[in-house]
Amino acid sequence: CKQKSSSRWFLPVLCHLHGLDYRIKGASLYFSICHIRNCHSLVSSVGSLTLPTGMDSLMARTRHTCIFPVLFSCCFGVIFIFCDLCYYGVLTRPPCRESNCSLPGTPSVKLMMQDHMGHYVHHYGAELFEKYTRVSQVPFVTPNLITFMHLCVAFVAAYLVGNELLFWRRVGIFLFQVRFFLDMLDGAVFRAQHNQHMMVNGWGTWGYLIDGGADIVAGVLLVLGLYNLLHHNPPKQRDSIPLPKGEKSRGPGDAFSMEMPVRRSMINMTLGLVLFQGLLRSMFWDRYQFKFYHMLQTKLVPPGAMAMQAHVFNSPLTRFILWCWKCSSADGMVAFVYLGIFLDCVWAVISTLRRYGFIQIAVLVVVSQLLVWQMEELLPMTLQKTV
Repeated sequence: CKQKSSSRWFLPVLCHLHGLDYRIKGASLYFSICHIRNCHSLVSSVGSLTLPTGMDSLMARTRHTCIFPVLFSCCFGVIFIFCDLCYYGVLTRPPCRESNCSLPGTPSVKLMMQDHMGHYVHHYGAELFEKYTRVSQVPFVTPNLITFMHLCVAFVAAYLVGNELLFWRRVGIFLFQVRFFLDMLDGAVFRAQHNQHMMVNGWGTWGYLIDGGADIVAGVLLVLGLYNLLHHNPPKQRDSIPLPKGEKSRGPGDAFSMEMPVRRSMINMTLGLVLFQGLLRSMFWDRYQFKFYHMLQTKLVPPGAMAMQAHVFNSPLTRFILWCWKCSSADGMVAFVYLGIFLDCVWAVISTLRRYGFIQIAVLVVVSQLLVWQMEELLPMTLQKTV
């Protein structure tokens, strides 16, 4: 077994036991040893073999790094589930059938489909900010001006997300949250200036197109920031070193694995699929929000069908589908990516989206379309006059 003088003293022992020619240098040896599946048998076979100084602390930090994201995500999940229970528990009013409904707190289809961070943090924060500052009454303040401001913030945030230091990446995530708050604020300013209280989309208007275009540009900037980050600091993946030809395997412990950088082609493909998935989620979310709004919250329904409309709106199935879109919207997916960047596990997050995200959104689209067809049978007059 060949080795260099800089190799650790226990490298010949590994070479002798496995019959392999390991050409490992410096710190790569430590990562390789951590992934030996029969480490305990090796320790017992060489008697007093001990890990080098600092290895125990390295393994402890690794375990801590793996546990902390899970605990942090679970805390956020519990908080948002509690908010959902409180929000859906107080939705006892009948659906408002006017876009300028004067009942604050009236359930809105768009708000029920809004992602958790946007609903419980940014939306209510923007409403309180408008209520106490009256920014909508300031001269020259328009929703389009606020949209331009959060687009400028997105450029700075995307630049920081591509930084190699975790601190600056977290600052970039904070700025992206500021951008999202401004995105909600432009809607609050619009509703205040037009004396509206219910959160609805202005389909087909210039404000709708400008705001949607700014959101798409912000998503593309986030992907470009991740492209810069992952290409300068490629993530690691576990690869196995095969046994030499002619040597029989003595068990699963013979496999020796180490972490290798992910190929650039895989990084590019993953980022491209995540961007495409975000566009699909945004498109389908907007489509079904439009349909649900016009079938459940329109006043162009005969008086005899209003009771059925309220029954469909308050049914558990409808509420469940709207909640699924709350978790599966493009903003919800982006919030999931933000969490991965903040916890320094963004590659695991976007890899999960690449593997399972398309399946999840396809199932939700099919179920939503079945619900729309059922609504068309129960509320035929609604569909004929509004869709």
